[in-house]
Amino acid sequence: MTTITIQLESEIVEKLKALGKKGESYDDIIQRLIEKVNYEVFMREQYKILDEEDEWVLIDEL
Repeated sequence: MTTITIQLESEIVEKLKALGKKGESYDDIIQRLIEKVNYEVFMREQYKILDEEDEWVLIDEL
């Protein structure tokens, strides 16, 4: 894996530190945040699909 250096404003670094857990690297924090965003986007898409459904059938009625 290749490592790169990025420039961040000190305010962003402080926010990352505040979001981090003991022992986490900045890479760990950013990966966790990306996974959370991806999950939230996925869930919004799923709820949208559910909202668009016109009719529901109760499982007990099958």
